[in-house]
Amino acid sequence: MLDRLSPEANIVLIEVDKGRTPQWLLPKGHVNPGEPHEDAARREVSEETGIPENKLKVLAYLGKIDYSFPPVPRNEIHRKTVHFYLMLAEETALSISAVTQEEGIASAHWFTRSAAKEIVRYDGNREIIERAEAIFEQLLANRAVRPQSA
Repeated sequence: MLDRLSPEANIVLIEVDKGRTPQWLLPKGHVNPGEPHEDAARREVSEETGIPENKLKVLAYLGKIDYSFPPVPRNEIHRKTVHFYLMLAEETALSISAVTQEEGIASAHWFTRSAAKEIVRYDGNREIIERAEAIFEQLLANRAVRPQSA
């Protein structure tokens, strides 16, 4: 999620702290039964950042990441697919609710895009940020060449 449509746009990351070393990640979450992925993405980003859903504008689909992880106890493998969207926040004040804190999200902060790529925990998150940058640069270039209406 970006805070503005300009070359100086920042990206939001959440700090996840579940009793281990805190990790900076892109916001993500679960899809409810029957819920379109785009709606789920907007809802989850809203829940994890405090920005109202109606103030989040989806600009583009960024792709998906598939990964596996061992649960506790480690007797089976969990597989997940996460779909990511480039969004614009029409409000930029971030807040974390008590419910979100109970889920292990300690904070949300805006970072420069280069700082976000450095601080994120996983390569997959870094790749999604790089995809977002490429699409964002195209969006900015398209806006710059559109004829101005009189």
